[in-house]
Amino acid sequence: MGYIQLNEQLVHLVGVFLTRRQSNINYIATAGHCYMPGSYSLYPWNSTPTYKIGELQVYYLEPIDFGIIYISNNDIQPVPCVRNTDSEQYKELFIKDVILVSSNGAHLCLSGIRSHVKCGFVVALNGFTSDGENFRDNIFVANLRTIIGDSGGSIFSYKNLTHISLNGILTGSLFDFHDSINGIAGVIIISSILNVVKTLEVVTVP
Repeated sequence: MGYIQLNEQLVHLVGVFLTRRQSNINYIATAGHCYMPGSYSLYPWNSTPTYKIGELQVYYLEPIDFGIIYISNNDIQPVPCVRNTDSEQYKELFIKDVILVSSNGAHLCLSGIRSHVKCGFVVALNGFTSDGENFRDNIFVANLRTIIGDSGGSIFSYKNLTHISLNGILTGSLFDFHDSINGIAGVIIISSILNVVKTLEVVTVP
């Protein structure tokens, strides 16, 4: 969807437009490890911070890496899409549905504030990560080389040139392969998020 900057220092990406089912309260999702106290601002590609969005009210570091920013600014009307500003024709990719990745070799892409849009393939299902303090399971792994700051970005697959299926949110990656090409990325699946925060649902276009 968009990007956030906190206190003009820490930049992370926000990937999914969520709403609370009954009360119609809107949120934007990101990775939980992006949490810092204070307000987050919209930070488009190749631009400077613009509107204040709100605070990251709830976040988890395990069993999933996930947080939600409450949209407290009434002037912001989020749209369920992924940014693709580098494209001349298709600068916004609209989220049509949510699909669970079910096979190795599936083609998917990342929209990241540092990497912009890049694509790769699923290399492992049912993965897990651990940093020695937090254990996260129910992720899948893709051969995507990301850049620090891409965390929280949307992982998606194309339905056509203008619409996509949402597959997950980037939790982090490894890219110490002594080249500028190879990398592996861990992806939080959407169903694991909705299993933990049961009152939320992903907003899609009709």
